[in-house]
Order: sequence, then structure tokens, then C-alpha cells
Amino acid sequence: MNTRNRDHPSTDHLHVCILFETIDAPWGGGNQFLTALASELSGLGHTVTRRPARDTQVVLLNAFNRGANKRLDPSQIARLRRTGAMTRLGAAIAARLGTRPAWGRPALVHRVDGVPELARGHRTDADDIQPAVNRLTDCTVFQSEYCRTTFAEHCGYSPAHSTVIHNGVDPRLFYPSDEVRPANGAALCLVASSWSPNPRKGFDILSELSKLPGVELTFAGNWCPEIDPANVKLAGVLQSHELADLMRSSHAMVHAGLNEACSNSILEAMACGLPVIYRDSGGNRELAGEFGVPITGDLPGVIEGLRRQLPDLRRELLENSDRFFIERAAKEYVSAFREAIVVRNGTREGQ
Repeated sequence: MNTRNRDHPSTDHLHVCILFETIDAPWGGGNQFLTALASELSGLGHTVTRRPARDTQVVLLNAFNRGANKRLDPSQIARLRRTGAMTRLGAAIAARLGTRPAWGRPALVHRVDGVPELARGHRTDADDIQPAVNRLTDCTVFQSEYCRTTFAEHCGYSPAHSTVIHNGVDPRLFYPSDEVRPANGAALCLVASSWSPNPRKGFDILSELSKLPGVELTFAGNWCPEIDPANVKLAGVLQSHELADLMRSSHAMVHAGLNEACSNSILEAMACGLPVIYRDSGGNRELAGEFGVPITGDLPGVIEGLRRQLPDLRRELLENSDRFFIERAAKEYVSAFREAIVVRNGTREGQ
């Protein structure tokens, strides 16, 4: 677990607004990641708010939404860029009082969540909102190289200033078990999770895996009603600590989603020491390729291959655990924030 001393935060701190209303309940990977990021940034000594304030230096925008079932409004982001305020009234007051001079407008950083149409299988307003917001920002954070490549292909441009930062998870919740269940001669306990019931999350593969002898598969989240769960044990929607406990009681994780940019579920599982049976799609191999086995048409062969490699894969996971935690991600975000401030300071005139 993370035992870093938080009693001596850096004096070179930032004032960051994470423009996303997180909730203390399961609601997708973005909510979980931004909750962990806000906590980690605060622990590092930075000031974190949900709304832009007078001393805000950086605003982090999330994909196409600003909370559970709440979309970003590109016109508001354009106003924020021009005036430092979200609303017309706020902009007018700031202009009258001089509380947001031109040199004080915050830098805007955009965390891009892949191409929604590719993950969902159909186009929605999210596919228009995300690039519209992105064109207004100073720096872009892509969650994976796959995310960066597909964004450029589908949106027709690449942001001038961008970086790739994989997500990270809270090590106070997601950490390895001290005791590992033996897998030889026993049932192989697999776990899978998804907030979304979209069929493209790979529910058909989970169902087929559950039919194999010697396999016990438990699913946490919202199961797709169109797919027969077969022998899958449905645990329902779990709180983060409950999901972490379930992962630690399992041998490996299955992630069969299509075209996902950077699955938090994969990172949560790997932080708990679980190798991943992954679908070679989207950013899955980028995250789990060193620590798992890809799904093929020979599911029994996949399971047997995993059994043979379990000890070595778990050892690799434990040796590289820092790669999955929020501390690493937060430090990389701070670097992106500082770069965005430099970019913003160089593009004041005429904006």
C-alpha cells in the first residue's frame, strides 16, 4: 500500500479546478479516477476545487461530461477561456470588478476519453461535444496511445500540445492480498466488472468462459439484459472497497470490452495483483499486455495458458505496482498542468 508521508506538502502548489461533480458511489471509471486524482492532488499540497475561482490557475475538463449524466457545454467553456467565468453573469461581474484580469484567466486541460462512438457502437452528442471542447483548450491528456491515435483519425486533427497519461487507482482501496489462493487443481476464480451494460463490454465472452469446467466467474456491475449470464455469478453494483475485496479473493480478471481507451477496471485489478485475460482491442493490450493473456477463439487454451503463467504474471505485477497507482498519474497530471500554464501565458493576446 501507499505509505507516502503527506505531512509535508510542496510549497510550489497549484490551484486546480476539476470541473466534474464526483459522487461517492459507483458511476463509471471517470468518476472513480477523478475522485482519486482530487484526493491525491490535495495530498500533494495543491488546492483543488470543483468550480473555477479567482485564484484558479488550471481547469481540468473531463471528456464530454461534468458529472453523472451532465454534459459539458462548449459555449460555457469558450466563455471560461475568454473571461475566466462560466456564466454570463459571472463574466459581467468579473469584468466590472476586475477580478479576472486577462493575465489571470486559467489554463484549460482536457482529459480525452477516446472516441465515444467506437466504444458505444453508435454516435451520440458526446462525439460532437468532446472535439468542440478540445479545440478550446491549451493542453490535452490522452488516456492511452490508442486514444490519441483514434481521436486524430475520427476528429481530423491533433491537438498542438498533448501527452499520454494512463489512469491510476487509489492504493488505499486497491492493493494486493498478502495471501494468494492456490490455483493448481482448484477452480480458477475470475472476476469481471462494468458499470455499463452495453453488449460491447464483452458479456458474451464472459458467459462462454463461465461454462468452462474448473472456472468460476463473478461479475460486478450492471449485466447486459440481452446476454444469458449462463454460470456467471452476478454480484450486482459494488462499492469500491467491496469490488477490491472481490478482486483480492480472485485469481485473475477478465476484460473483454471493445475499443476502450483506458479501462479503470483493468488498472484496479492489476493494482490488486491480478493478471488480466484481455480482449486485444482499444487500449487493453497497452495496459495489460505485460501482465496477462489475450483472448482467442480457443477459450480453454486461454484458461490453461493463464494457469501456467499465474505465478510469473503475479510476480511481475507486484514488481511494477507503482505503475497502476494514482500517485504516478497525479505527478504526470501536475506536469501537464504546468505545461498548460506556460502555453496559456504564451497565447494571451487576441483571446
